[in-house]
Amino acid sequence: MRPRRASLTPAIVIALFATIIATDETRAEALQPSQVVLNWQCEPSTTMTITWRNDDRDGHHVLRYSREPDLPPHTWRARVAESFSFEETSAWLHRVALTGLEPDQTYHVVIEHPEHPESFKFRTLPAARGERELVFLAGGDSRSRRDVRREMNALAAAEKPDLVIFAGDFINTALSESQWDDWFDDWHEQMITPAGRRIPVIPAIGNHEVAGSYLQPRSRAPFYYYRFALPPPESHHVLRLGPDLVLLTLDSDHTKPIQDQARWLDETLSAHDHYPWKLVQYHVAGWPSVRDFDGTRPTAVRSHWVPIFEKHDVDLVIEAHDHAYKR
Repeated sequence: MRPRRASLTPAIVIALFATIIATDETRAEALQPSQVVLNWQCEPSTTMTITWRNDDRDGHHVLRYSREPDLPPHTWRARVAESFSFEETSAWLHRVALTGLEPDQTYHVVIEHPEHPESFKFRTLPAARGERELVFLAGGDSRSRRDVRREMNALAAAEKPDLVIFAGDFINTALSESQWDDWFDDWHEQMITPAGRRIPVIPAIGNHEVAGSYLQPRSRAPFYYYRFALPPPESHHVLRLGPDLVLLTLDSDHTKPIQDQARWLDETLSAHDHYPWKLVQYHVAGWPSVRDFDGTRPTAVRSHWVPIFEKHDVDLVIEAHDHAYKR
């Protein structure tokens, strides 16, 4: 008996061909620069850190930038990115920390790619008083209802802010790569002004960024700590947003105990007592509006942090977590 030879019908051939095309398109998309996010790790008037995704782990990832958009991009300053990944993700990330920039200037950026280069602008913050108005937005808890998040992103970008202060809970499940991808895709697509200027974010950690929510090691919040470029010591930090405004970011018991930050908080505010405006952000509310007022974290915030806020005349504290509007 002869063995039967299998044959492919035209329909199967077409289906396989479509699958190959879809696979190639997916691979090509993965190799394009995407999920761009801008952070500050130090002085916002002279630096900018840019992180993006491109799943080509072995490529030569170059970012070019210039204040002169009319010059050919190949003449712009070039920086080779630091490339990295981490255990919980399939993504490859690339990061460039730009320093020595001019205050209050617009820079044009191209992330190189042979077919789909990513072009955008960013703006440094002023370094001197009275140069211009500084505009920022603050909020948090974008972890549910992606449709609502996208609506809010669009409204936020329409305000053309200099920066966004984000007090935690970006996503719902700390180790869900798909949820983080959705968040970074939305940010990349939407948090850019009509003129093409990308908006930096200053993040704080929330309980949904951490597997286990509270009092966990940093390794339990890998997406937060790897994908955002943070000022040292990262769990809590300070940024001077010009000569008049300073912002302190705290960790409300997620990867750093509340009480362990009190001394740093007092010393850092003391060093900035001459600033007319002092702001603080963190996630779990010390003054909850819809949760237990005497809960563990609210009580700790009121015990360890609030007296220091009052001692140094902090002007504004940005809290999140409660999913409620409160002033």
